[in-house]
This record gives sequence, C-alpha cells and structure tokens, in this order.
Amino acid sequence: MKTTHIKGSTVLKPLKALALTSILALGLSTSAMAGNILITGHDTDDHNASNYMNWGLTYLLTGNGSVVPAAPTNKIGFIGNSSPSLASYLGNYNNFQFYDLDVASWTNAFSDSNDVLVIGSGLDFITNAGSTTLNAAAAQFTTYFNAGGSLFVNTEQGMGSSFYGFIPGFGTTTNAALPGCSSGAPACMQATAAGALVGLTNALINEASVTHTRFPNVDPAFQALEFYYNNNAGPFDAITIALRGGTIGGGGFQTCGTTGQPNCPVSEPTVLPLLGIGLLGMMAATFRRKKNKA
Repeated sequence: MKTTHIKGSTVLKPLKALALTSILALGLSTSAMAGNILITGHDTDDHNASNYMNWGLTYLLTGNGSVVPAAPTNKIGFIGNSSPSLASYLGNYNNFQFYDLDVASWTNAFSDSNDVLVIGSGLDFITNAGSTTLNAAAAQFTTYFNAGGSLFVNTEQGMGSSFYGFIPGFGTTTNAALPGCSSGAPACMQATAAGALVGLTNALINEASVTHTRFPNVDPAFQALEFYYNNNAGPFDAITIALRGGTIGGGGFQTCGTTGQPNCPVSEPTVLPLLGIGLLGMMAATFRRKKNKA
C-alpha cells in the first residue's frame, strides 16, 4: 500500500482521505435548522381573517402572537392558483408575494427568502390540479422547513387528507359535517390552554368563522391551539395545531436534534463522519509520538 511521509511520521493515504471525507460529511449532515408550522381547519383567506393572520404569522415568527408588530418587515409568500387581496388578508405583514401554481416559476417561493409560506385554502384558492402540483414539491417543502422556514397551512376544505401531501402526515383529518354549531366562540370553538398562552382569543376565532377540517388525532409533536367545543358536547377535536422548532426526517415531523430537545438517533450515514473524527485523532496522536521520538 502506498504511503506518504510527513516529518518522519508515516500516514496511510487512504486512511487520511477517509478521515477528511468523513469530516466533510459531518459538516453536511448537521446543517438542518428548526422550522415552524401552523395548520388550521379554517379558510382564513376566504374570510379575510386579517387579525387571525396577524396572530398566526406572529406566533410562527416569534413563538407568541399576543403582540403583533406595527410594521413587520418579514417576507410572506402566498401559494395558490389564485389569491385573496393580500394587502388586506395578511394584516400588518405587507411585505408579500403571490406564487401562482399555474406558473412553473412558483417554486421561486423556496428561494426568495420568504420567512413564512402561506398555503391557500383548498377549492377557494387551490384547485385539484394545483394540489397535485403542490404535492409534487414535497422535497422542496422539506428542504425549506429544515432550513428554518415557517408554514401556515389553511384547510383542505373537502379535498381530503391528500391535500396535505406536500408535508408528512400529522395525524388524522376529517371534513365531515359538524355535528352541532358551526361558528362562534367560546360556545362552538375555543382556544386550548396552550393556544390562550400564545395569544389566541375568542375574537380571533370568531373572525376566522366556520371550520371545514378537524383533526381528531394529532401527531404528538404538535400542540392543539384551538378545538371544537360544541357547547361542551364535543367531539373535542383539534381545529388549529402547530409545531415550533421541528424538523422533517425519519418519516415524519420530529423535534429531536433541535434546541432544548434530545439528539436524534444516530443513523448509518452519521456514523461515517464520527469514524472520521476518530481516525484524525489517531493520526494526530501518531504524528506527535513520532515527532517526540525524533
């Protein structure tokens, strides 16, 4: 086997190459950041619920929607086949752009430095063909989310759970007719304790009005922020759910590996970089011993 000599120490070239390659892989494998996502059963866009959007966007960006900035500069992208009046719908967030699913360049939404991407409501602003286009970009949504991007997702509104195919599963969904009341808080819908803590109020829920989708079983990574109360008759299904500080990996949403959370399980691709660190350490120790003897 061919060797190279460095100041009296003998190092195997293949070993050195493996170590350096592994270190490079380590840098690439730890690049994921934490993303945020809010999914609601309301069609906030169709009801022009600007105050609800002020709350939701601020929550995604800061962790609490109680205090909405007067003149935020965050960039917001709206994705759909058509759009509401964004100047009105997005409240105080007036740095926005519409991305038309009928035009191939809509994927610029992922590279235009958008802080939040808002997904339009099914049927109202996203057609069946548009939903197919959206779902075909699942990998790009994953990259955007894992790089720290935020998503505000409106209701599928009768298009079914396949509408959400651009993101991993997050539990079960239903768009079955509501068994009792259809709007109004607190009698019909209410903020959960977690929702109230981050600024969700009855007035905001009233503005968002009717819900078209409920989430009976929610992925444990998510928090329910709003639920169907129905005059205390239930079913007490979640209406708005959210995850802050998550990543997409391991077949779904996860919170491991982000700030304040346990590390994710070490996968085989990650073992190679760790091996490389060990090999470089061995090489350095060998070099020092040889140099001391000299």
